[in-house]
Amino acid sequence: MPITRRMCLALGSAMVLAGPANAAPVAALYQARTIVTGRRAETRIPGMARCLAQVLVRASGDPRLAEHPALAELTRTPEAAVTNISYRDLYAFRPIRDEQGTRDRPYEMTVEYRPARIDAMLAQMGSRPWLGDRPRLVVFLAVHHIGSTFMLSSMADQGDLMRQSFQDAASAAALEVVIPSPATIASAGLTVDGTPDLSALLAFVDRKVGQLPLAGKLDWSKELLAWKAQWRLTAEGREHRWGTAGVNFDAAFRNGVGGAAQLLSGNGAPA
Repeated sequence: MPITRRMCLALGSAMVLAGPANAAPVAALYQARTIVTGRRAETRIPGMARCLAQVLVRASGDPRLAEHPALAELTRTPEAAVTNISYRDLYAFRPIRDEQGTRDRPYEMTVEYRPARIDAMLAQMGSRPWLGDRPRLVVFLAVHHIGSTFMLSSMADQGDLMRQSFQDAASAAALEVVIPSPATIASAGLTVDGTPDLSALLAFVDRKVGQLPLAGKLDWSKELLAWKAQWRLTAEGREHRWGTAGVNFDAAFRNGVGGAAQLLSGNGAPA
């Protein structure tokens, strides 16, 4: 049973933190989810390894830990810090049909971890948990595609998959992403060819609930046959810029949200 994009996006959206920006609940930071085909060990153990990598990033706010040299050793025993595993049957209302309904039946697997053990792993990796306030990111994104340019908004027909993908990226960092309405974009005077001043965008976010503007530009490259992304965020009193190239927009958004998390968590500036 292949893992579909729709399944992954639904999973990501379900994990976004809700409510006003504040210190995230510990239980939310120290759990991760993935999709497995069946509950047997041959799918459960690799699923736990994926979840361990996710929870280290979620708890620390540092996306670089997903590529840390120590991760390979830690994922050899991915069950070490686990306190509970639960499953949600994604085919709950479908009858069982041979292999597709039994062995390869897709489940959303949720893995919960012991915070102290995860914190010890983070220390081993030279990191620490990010238990402070986590702002909501309001994304002001200009998109330049072949024959199509637009500001990503919460209402327009364009960009539906991009909006879902941003929620998936937010889940990975245990952050919440807000896509502004067309009215907000119009009020801010934003255009696809402009470079908005980040301080000016503060007037168009709700700072009472901890919103913070993340400005971005997404360009389709004919040479690379892929996207190039540039991001800007103000943190620690100054504007930071970073980006990526040669990727799909899922990876571009992970780069944007992950870079913001890295900055806001005090883990340095993204490359």
